[in-house]
Amino acid sequence: MKKLLKNRLFLGLLVFAGILVLLITFSRKKTETQGLYHTVSKADLIISIVEGGTIEAVNEVVVKNTIDGESQIIYLIPEGSYVKEGDLLVEFDKGQAESSLQEAQVKFETHQAEVIKATNDLIITRSTVDSELSAAKLAVQFAEMDRQKFQDLDRQHRLRSSELAIDTEAEALKLAQQRYEWSEKLAEKGFETKSQVDRDRLEVSKSSKAVETAQSTFEMLKEYDLKKEETKFLSDLKEAQAKLERTRKEGESKIAQQEAAVNSAKSTLRITEEQLERFREQLNSTKLYAPQNGLVIYAKSDRSWDNEPEIAEGSKIRNRRDVIKIPDTSKLKVQVKIHESTISQIQKGQRAYVVLDSQPDRRFLGKVTKVAILPDSNGRWGDNKKVYTTEIEITDPMEGVKPGVSARAEIIIEELKNVFSVPIQAVTTQNGKQVCYLKGDDQPTEVEVGLFNTKYIEIRSGLHQGDKVSLDPPLDDKLNLSGETTGLKLNEEPAN
Repeated sequence: MKKLLKNRLFLGLLVFAGILVLLITFSRKKTETQGLYHTVSKADLIISIVEGGTIEAVNEVVVKNTIDGESQIIYLIPEGSYVKEGDLLVEFDKGQAESSLQEAQVKFETHQAEVIKATNDLIITRSTVDSELSAAKLAVQFAEMDRQKFQDLDRQHRLRSSELAIDTEAEALKLAQQRYEWSEKLAEKGFETKSQVDRDRLEVSKSSKAVETAQSTFEMLKEYDLKKEETKFLSDLKEAQAKLERTRKEGESKIAQQEAAVNSAKSTLRITEEQLERFREQLNSTKLYAPQNGLVIYAKSDRSWDNEPEIAEGSKIRNRRDVIKIPDTSKLKVQVKIHESTISQIQKGQRAYVVLDSQPDRRFLGKVTKVAILPDSNGRWGDNKKVYTTEIEITDPMEGVKPGVSARAEIIIEELKNVFSVPIQAVTTQNGKQVCYLKGDDQPTEVEVGLFNTKYIEIRSGLHQGDKVSLDPPLDDKLNLSGETTGLKLNEEPAN
């Protein structure tokens, strides 16, 4: 029991000693901190924004796979190689491209023959239509001549012939009557036989009927036959004219159809020729050559959700995918993301300094060459605020530096000459006002602040040369620690 009490007492002493040591240490640190001051003096103050980024080439050529579908890489130049314009970079399997080219060549030759056939058929059709039109025109001409001949000659000729036939038959009737009368007189005297008289009487009857027939024929010819024939000739002429028009229309239709066949064949040939040319390009695209001198860098997707295979021999690469990037290392730039709260202070042409993570003791001069108008849709800070892509071209030579190196860029917003400034932690807020604590004074000194950077803030009034300000001022209990030291943005005038 006594032993247990001794152990507990020992442990209690150890705990008390530990607490005492912690209190002494904390007290010393607080005393040391409270004893830190900054002497106010005039100096130049650079207002800048510092952001990290990656070195990139200003001029960079991307070599893409332009073969349809997926293509397997059978040769790939090692990454990091320096190439000259025209050097072979990538070679794809060309088996499919060769097969497609052969098929396209066969189709092209077939359609060439179809164009020749359609063109010859058009020539034949035009010749046939010309012949048919000539025949139809002759038919119209002959029909017109027949009608004109009938009107000018045949009508009168046939009428006269019919009238002549009447006259002839009338004369024959008159002779037959005279002969009959003479026969009767001779028969009364006994000089002619009765049978001869009967024959002469019969001739009179025949001649009389012949006269009637000739007169009837004349009337039919005049009133019916000639009018019918005139109507027929006119109908034949109209039919020949109509046939000529039909032949012309049919000929135009045949020629138009054949011309359409020729145009269709030519269009098909042109499409096939374009396909043939495309397959030739596809075959040529199985080898990718360097478009410029530069460094070989394998392309990688910026989207983490893409399941693209790596650029390597044996990999199958989809159409339009970036394969190799060849940056021109003679001009480099750094791309950074600027928070929306300060992007309004960034302008093209502003001076900047770039420091490589691998060479922290050296600065390279540059200038802002591009400021995005719209925010980066893929770049948001933790507070859901947007960032804007900004590019800085490095004007100092950077021999031996390759794209992809991490760097930090300091963009110079403004350079203040011979102004008072204090470390940012020396300014605090009391009752909504910016104040500093001077050495030996427990009461705060109100100050008017101006621009600031990541370390110092401009003091426009309230402090004097040689004042010592505390670097550990007390904070106002009502202070809203929103992350901005003074509540002022760059170039913003403080309230009076």
